[in-house]
Amino acid sequence: MSVRGDWLLFKTKRGRLKQQVATSFRHPSRRTDHLDPSKFKQPDQAKVVPLERGRLVTLLPTKTTNRHVVIFHGGAYTVPATDSHRQWMEKIVAQLGAKATMLDFPLAPEHTANETVPASLDAYEELRAEYPDDEFYWLGDSSGAGLALVLLQQLRGKQLPIPTATALVSPWTDLAMRDPEIEERHEADPELPLQAMRQVAANYAGNLVLDDSLVSPLNGSMDHLGRISLWYGTTELLLPDHRKLAEKLQQADGTQVDVHEMKNMLHDFLMWPDLPESKQVFASLSKLMQKNDQ
Repeated sequence: MSVRGDWLLFKTKRGRLKQQVATSFRHPSRRTDHLDPSKFKQPDQAKVVPLERGRLVTLLPTKTTNRHVVIFHGGAYTVPATDSHRQWMEKIVAQLGAKATMLDFPLAPEHTANETVPASLDAYEELRAEYPDDEFYWLGDSSGAGLALVLLQQLRGKQLPIPTATALVSPWTDLAMRDPEIEERHEADPELPLQAMRQVAANYAGNLVLDDSLVSPLNGSMDHLGRISLWYGTTELLLPDHRKLAEKLQQADGTQVDVHEMKNMLHDFLMWPDLPESKQVFASLSKLMQKNDQ
């Protein structure tokens, strides 16, 4: 663990992060649009495509490229994309030389999995149609990473092309969260509020059971999902489910996975993009692209 990562853990353990996260989950704000083109460093490089449900926000590099990273943002399916997610887009464009698209999907409690999953699938297919020659890579964090895994399973089931590689950071893959160790870890996790997450999970599931793989992809098949890079921290409330996911991915047919269990790191540490550990994720994504170029 880096010195900056150690300081972040120290700071959050003594702060009110968990209470702030609980409030944002229970009362998500819709007032600020962090993906508005005016908020990017290069507003003229941002392109917004409104959809019937959701939108696609693409940041274009100055040089032509067929590399394209699609981002699925976290926020417990209730919180919109944040400043950090916009910073990821700018890093991907500036440092990786790729296009970056945020798939801004319908959120709970206004929408449920029965709406969000098909809308997200349609949005990705629209993006593929707009950029038919692009090589797609996916990046998802927390609930966004869980949604990305659901969509991978959906693409496989529909026999549609899957992305070249997918990076999942702290994916929320079992919204039932019934593993007894999760309850035991609740007090120690300085970030994730278990009761607020249970409330959000019920809202997002709607009329589906929490065990449905459309809601909890951990219960779906991990076969033939392509190349996956899995990242998570050991301080996390969700550590038991991350380890279950890692095992299922490693045992799956037609899926290649590399697992990065980051000692003492927080849930969704990528939300602090300048951490050395976060830079590792972007460097890994860059290497995947370079490897595919060979």
